[in-house]
Amino acid sequence: MAEIRELPRVSVNKLGEYLVATPARRKRIIHDQKHPPEQQYLRYPEASHAITDFLCRGMDLSILREHQRRFACSVPQSEFEAQRLQLCSEALERFADLVPWLDLEETLISAVGAEPPVLEVAGVTISVRPEVVLQRMDRHGNARVGLMKLYFSKHQPLDERSGQYIGTLLQRFTEQHLCPLGPCDHRLIQVVDVFAGTVFTAPRAHIRRLSDVVLACEEIAERWSVH
Repeated sequence: MAEIRELPRVSVNKLGEYLVATPARRKRIIHDQKHPPEQQYLRYPEASHAITDFLCRGMDLSILREHQRRFACSVPQSEFEAQRLQLCSEALERFADLVPWLDLEETLISAVGAEPPVLEVAGVTISVRPEVVLQRMDRHGNARVGLMKLYFSKHQPLDERSGQYIGTLLQRFTEQHLCPLGPCDHRLIQVVDVFAGTVFTAPRAHIRRLSDVVLACEEIAERWSVH
């Protein structure tokens, strides 16, 4: 039986899209977040795992190739699963092309973990689920921290506005949950649109964007019961 979420909940990627969407698309996003697909119908968990593995194990491109070979050798149980494995393999190919643009030299990279905390804004639970924590020393030898979030969509790329909204939420998440590791550096907040081949960093100025997020969450909370 398909899940129906009684309480307002939205993924950070969908909230980023919601903030720049048309009214019709906003309505659809609320419906889809209230009635999420079953776990087996998610398209990119294997790609997310493979890229995280690559980042945390020294960024050796052979690691991505190992995962691609594993996808190729898997025996799909359905047409959907075959398509999913093909898309995941393509995602790894696209990500490999992005690696030189990530600016991760002298950066300690570690996995976030299976059950990261959430953000709560205006009655809405925001599932952030970043892939990795980024840590680096600044020029004065002080620790700085950030996050990387992967975005997977072949047909709905992020634009500058949605990418910066997601970056702003990642920055908020870092400030709330990772402060023991050091202050957040907005330059270490990376939103990677894998298929589009673009990388967004969190903007230095984010107060107005956070205000927009609050208003959007208020709207989602108000409309949740009618979708």
